[in-house]
Amino acid sequence: ERIDVVMTVLDQERARPYTYGSADCCFTGCAMADALAGTAMAEKYAGSYTTLAGAQRALRRRKVKSLAELLQRHLTACAPAEAALGDIVILRLADGADHVGVCLGRRFVTKTERGREDYELGSVQAAFRT
Repeated sequence: ERIDVVMTVLDQERARPYTYGSADCCFTGCAMADALAGTAMAEKYAGSYTTLAGAQRALRRRKVKSLAELLQRHLTACAPAEAALGDIVILRLADGADHVGVCLGRRFVTKTERGREDYELGSVQAAFRT
């Protein structure tokens, strides 16, 4: 079932130490999209960056201005309120930074250097079907 896939991917990603370019919020989203939508995003973007500044440069090299633009190349956008279990979202955190998250129904989770963080719909800036 979909819930089993979603929880397995989240558990696997949470078990990996936070590392830019291989085990960060973006790669949690990539792993979820790969598992549910059959993309190969994690493989495609692996090793593209090793720091936050490097992640921003990697976006510019791909001629996109945001994580949402990058995800739109691979997935179909939907309204944030229509996001379903396992869909990928862009969250705007209190510090103004954008993070890739995963929809768990009424809450949205992301991986940060501090670990898992949960957010409400009001923090969702964009959503994509998986």
